[in-house]
Amino acid sequence: MGVKIKEVSGKSELIHPGDEIIKINSIPVGDQLDILFHMDDYESVNLVLKKDCGRIVDISVKPGHFREAGILFEEMNFISCRSKCIFCFVDQMAKGLRDSLYQKDDDYRLSFLYGNYITLNDISNKEIDRIIEYHLSPLYVSVHSTNNDIREHLFGRPITNNILAILKRLADGGITIHAQIVAIPGINDGKILEESVKKLAEFYPSCESVAIVPIGVTKHRKGLPEISRFNKKEARKLVKWAEKEDVKSAGDPETNRRFFYLSDEFYFLAEKKIPGSKYYGDYLQLSNGVGMSRLFIEETKNEIKNLKKRHLAAAEFTIVTGKLGYKLINEYIMPMIEDNLPELKVGLLCVPNTLFGENVTVSGLLSGRDIIETVKRSKNIFDRIVLPPNSINHDGLLIDDFSPSELQNELQKEILVPENTFLEDSIITI
Repeated sequence: MGVKIKEVSGKSELIHPGDEIIKINSIPVGDQLDILFHMDDYESVNLVLKKDCGRIVDISVKPGHFREAGILFEEMNFISCRSKCIFCFVDQMAKGLRDSLYQKDDDYRLSFLYGNYITLNDISNKEIDRIIEYHLSPLYVSVHSTNNDIREHLFGRPITNNILAILKRLADGGITIHAQIVAIPGINDGKILEESVKKLAEFYPSCESVAIVPIGVTKHRKGLPEISRFNKKEARKLVKWAEKEDVKSAGDPETNRRFFYLSDEFYFLAEKKIPGSKYYGDYLQLSNGVGMSRLFIEETKNEIKNLKKRHLAAAEFTIVTGKLGYKLINEYIMPMIEDNLPELKVGLLCVPNTLFGENVTVSGLLSGRDIIETVKRSKNIFDRIVLPPNSINHDGLLIDDFSPSELQNELQKEILVPENTFLEDSIITI
């Protein structure tokens, strides 16, 4: 028990690096959340510290002093996932990448703090009580099916926790839930999927949204169960069902707000148009690729309007993207640019994903090596290359740890990474 202080960047005579916070006002500290939720409850707090030398001391501090000290805690030890999902992307990961890509968490704290999806398969009653007490809301839950037999097949193990009972308990405790269903043809689609959506809708509005996403399959599925991907016909059937169900499954009839959403990939697979912005409302499931394409289209429209009002010098660059991004930009974005900004010369390059295989088509999983090899064997590439912003992580690296500067040195071309769209001021010379 206790949380160790890693760094003190501000001024503090009482708290030092290496100190371990054992209690706050007699409340035992188990992790950083205990500190976060108990520190601001009082004008002055009593801390029990275990000093680096092992001595136990009591001190009184004001929360403001604690914040001014600029305290950085040691990293939280996350709860690992114990399931063996037949579709787990981590189990299909290419070898030789950074260690963090092979870690599986199933931690309610990370769900609250960062929007990570969790299964709730192994959550304890004590942890549920803590979620409700601290009001850790919203939480993001991988449900996949409300049928327990199907769930055990999907998760690859026996499951004793009842997902519907847990969701009800959380809902009754005032916790908002965003749910996820990874759909696999022949396993949890069709009537099973419809039943899952209906069961989850019983918790609306506490269960605020459900994202339905297609199974992702890489070329690294050795030793894993064989599973099918959605084809065009199956995707069209699913889109037709979703359009028919609309808000009848739950949602808000008065505002026409939806309850469940299909990820963008289904519309590309079905060769159907991306729904309008009203369909997605507040874009509650962006992390699942739900509405990401529509949001990108709308942001680009606004950029074009702004650029038309200003004097735009001629500019030229090449956009590199994955297969899905290529379809989106080619079909929706390029016509707008050609009609409204003829002075722009924009090239579009589709980069095949050889790291994960041809079935992986999202731009967020493009590797630096694939980009380099594709650019080198392509003709008519402009001297300025724009990368998809979602292909770069918070450390500024692609999935295989190439940095934009390394790509620039290798290709001898300027590499640019926009914040949102490739028509931002950082990309366009005004």
